[in-house]
Amino acid sequence: MGTTTIFTRMNDLGARFERLSKEDLKNLGKLSPFSKEEQFYRGWKAAYELHNGNVYVLVFWKGRLMKLEQAPKILNRKYWDKYRGKTLREYEWTLLKKLILNQVEYLDREFKKGLRKTKKSRVCAGAPI
Repeated sequence: MGTTTIFTRMNDLGARFERLSKEDLKNLGKLSPFSKEEQFYRGWKAAYELHNGNVYVLVFWKGRLMKLEQAPKILNRKYWDKYRGKTLREYEWTLLKKLILNQVEYLDREFKKGLRKTKKSRVCAGAPI
């Protein structure tokens, strides 16, 4: 097993994937989402990679894609709020962590609501008339 790279087409003006030459495909295969210099090529972007069948949880934060386990090391600066025009006292990682945890709680509530609805519908459908 090797590494599978899944590419994203950035715009409609980018070269069609089927029409790329062997050299273009070779250069496209060298792209990495974790490298700033070699992330784009001819209208294509390396979105994420699957290594040996293992799927890494990826996070997209302020235009950067990174592995979740690398995020605390990378996001060690204070957060610059472009709407307020000032730096907040919280680190970028702290804000991202809050965002992720809030989203997980929201999805968990929605999942439980869905389970309750299906459970009620099963009980009502199985009841004799």
